[in-house]
Amino acid sequence: MESVNRLKEGQRITKNAILVNLIFTVFKGIIGFFSGSVALITDTIHTGADSITPFAAWLGLRIAEKKPTERFPYGYYKAETIATLFICIFILYAGYELIIESYSKLFTISIIQIPYWALGVSLISAVASFIIAKYEKKIAEKINSQSLIAIAQDTKINVLISLIVLMAILSTYFKIPYIEGGVGILISLFIFKVSIENGKNAIYLLMDINPNPKIEEEIKKIIKKIPGVESFEDLKLRQSGPFILGDVKVKTKKFLTVNRAHEISEDIESKIKKEVSQIESFNIHIEPSKKKIQKLVIPVDNKNGLKSKLSYHFGRANYFIFIELDGKKIKSYYFIENKYKKKKMRAGLFFIEKIILKEDTDLLITRQIGAISFHTLRDHLIDVYLAKKDTLDKNIEDFVNNKLERLTEPTKKLGQEKVARKR
Repeated sequence: MESVNRLKEGQRITKNAILVNLIFTVFKGIIGFFSGSVALITDTIHTGADSITPFAAWLGLRIAEKKPTERFPYGYYKAETIATLFICIFILYAGYELIIESYSKLFTISIIQIPYWALGVSLISAVASFIIAKYEKKIAEKINSQSLIAIAQDTKINVLISLIVLMAILSTYFKIPYIEGGVGILISLFIFKVSIENGKNAIYLLMDINPNPKIEEEIKKIIKKIPGVESFEDLKLRQSGPFILGDVKVKTKKFLTVNRAHEISEDIESKIKKEVSQIESFNIHIEPSKKKIQKLVIPVDNKNGLKSKLSYHFGRANYFIFIELDGKKIKSYYFIENKYKKKKMRAGLFFIEKIILKEDTDLLITRQIGAISFHTLRDHLIDVYLAKKDTLDKNIEDFVNNKLERLTEPTKKLGQEKVARKR
């Protein structure tokens, strides 16, 4: 719905631009004919030709509004960019015509009738074009429309051209040579510069250039903050008409269910669209992470290095050992005392929230675990494995050789925990 509103806003502005250009074409044409000002007549032709550029933009935005079809599954948004390219060609042609006319004015001085009318219409045209150009630029940036940006640039040029015509009429009136032609040539060169820059941008967008490195960095920051994202790669952005489309590959935990992976994908897309208004579509490809270094946590009864004995109680364990595994090799380890083991209720949950979650833990190996602790760990994407041996080293050996069972449910139900506490 937002995309349709932006396209309709662009269409409304281009319709107004066509109407304004036609009105000025009529008035300049009448005054130019009766005044005999060649500069004003030339400007009339230029203003009339300018009606073509907003029409091209309007047509491009109208086509872009069409819904995707089987033949055009990605929609028609690029029609607006193609229209921008045509607009730039028309502006180049207008600049060419102006430079030819300006060159001829270097060597002639025309006779002008009703000079005040000619001066008045040129002045009004300059002021009106300035106001319209500012408004067009504001709307163009709001809806991110390249064709409207090009039209705004063209309208700015019209301000300068109207001022040139004003100077030309004055120089003709006072019979001052070279002014009209010299200034006209300089402005023509400026017109060439603006149209070439806009045309180059349109061609780059049609070739799917990265539209905005700042937006790319902003999206990277958003993705990094999403819970469940291990890493991401192949972030690609491209602009299609006034909108930006994106793709990214996101790495997550291997054990994630389809529903959980879908939730992460939706979370990424919604936050990106909320914080980056130019984004129309963002595709996320979820893939299992292949993390080389993993951090394990295991509840133990004593601090005897890798020979420590596993605790039979998760929440009541004396210590927890945190181990960094690089592939199959132990990189480092350290113990943390369980200060919450004497709590009457939910000792394990307290240790999870206060310690395990803050230690950037990947998985837990334990003999038993209750429902609340188990689901808290899983909600934070920490995998849980069932220990089978008494000592730490043997369980780690089983884990690296894929011999431990990954738990899909707690070892103790909630009812069993309540009975155990009563006993």
